[in-house]
Amino acid sequence: MNLSTSLPNDLPWSEQQAFLLLDGATLSDLPDRLKQLSPGANAVALYDCPSFTALRDISPLLVAIEQSDEAIFQFYLQQAHEEWGVLLFSPEPAHGVAQHLRKLLTVELPEGLPVILRLADAAVARALFGSGDQRLFGPLSCVVTADGVEVNWQQHQPRLAECPELLTPYRLSAEQNSVLDHADRRRVLLELDAHLLTHFPERLRGESVSERWQMLEQLETEASSLGLDNPSGLFYYANVMARLDGSPLSQHPQINRLLHNPSLQPIGERIVLAAELARQWANERGRP
Repeated sequence: MNLSTSLPNDLPWSEQQAFLLLDGATLSDLPDRLKQLSPGANAVALYDCPSFTALRDISPLLVAIEQSDEAIFQFYLQQAHEEWGVLLFSPEPAHGVAQHLRKLLTVELPEGLPVILRLADAAVARALFGSGDQRLFGPLSCVVTADGVEVNWQQHQPRLAECPELLTPYRLSAEQNSVLDHADRRRVLLELDAHLLTHFPERLRGESVSERWQMLEQLETEASSLGLDNPSGLFYYANVMARLDGSPLSQHPQINRLLHNPSLQPIGERIVLAAELARQWANERGRP
């Protein structure tokens, strides 16, 4: 299945206003790119409010879509598998939708600590709107997200004609928090996939991210077992494995010691050294 050609047919394009919510933290130069694709587009920066002024350059953008053949929407469809956008429908104009979404930019964890949500991340949107809490919909009649791993689209709609008011701060349930933790992990693995596609395309097996997902999860499991529990460490570990290209660690005693022998040096420093040794080894054999 191709996400760009499998969008649900029953979406209310003619009855309601369609919007794209695009992630400015993932898409570099999102405002400039929007101007190039759709010069006259009506866009609202969600971070254009007092609490987020300093982050406005990476703000999620709420973009009104009049027709499904618009350039910005077609661009989104072609890249939907990267999960940096959400399709929304509402009977209300952009201002009302933006005001509602701003209530969800900062929420509270179950224990009361505030956190910022990346609302334009498709997995985050699925976690929220798939939780069943009708307050989250507000003026939204339909939330559509692409799943780049399962390669399908998911729709979420309110069950009530009028949704209860969303009061702030919104506190996540333990279940919502768990699903959002999974969404964070998913984002890291998608970013890892993009990294490997950019730097080691010849080493990847599988035409799609869904076919590569098991390999990505295996890299994460191996890195975590070494104590590499942050994205940077995972990426360095993936670089090591990609450059060794199946060559067993037993044939690389220096790298093996750095990864597996007890040491007072933090594993985060040792993985950087291991990645450099792997790069040198690959270069000596004429590999990237």
